[in-house]
Amino acid sequence: MEVAVAGTIGLQVTQRAPLDFPGFAQEFLRRNPAYVRDYDCVMTGGRRGDVAAREAMARRWGLCFPMPADPLGA
Repeated sequence: MEVAVAGTIGLQVTQRAPLDFPGFAQEFLRRNPAYVRDYDCVMTGGRRGDVAAREAMARRWGLCFPMPADPLGA
């Protein structure tokens, strides 16, 4: 699987990296325009701190987080 090198958005620079299942899923979502729109909608406009909105978006995309994450901005 080829993944974009950090900092090269919009460029054709890629490198090969082995991806496990979660890594593949992350790359799929990162490149999915519908997911990006949904994520941007939840994370902008003052809703960033709205835990219920973030959890609802995660459920829509089949995401689960078995361990608590660090607070945003920590």
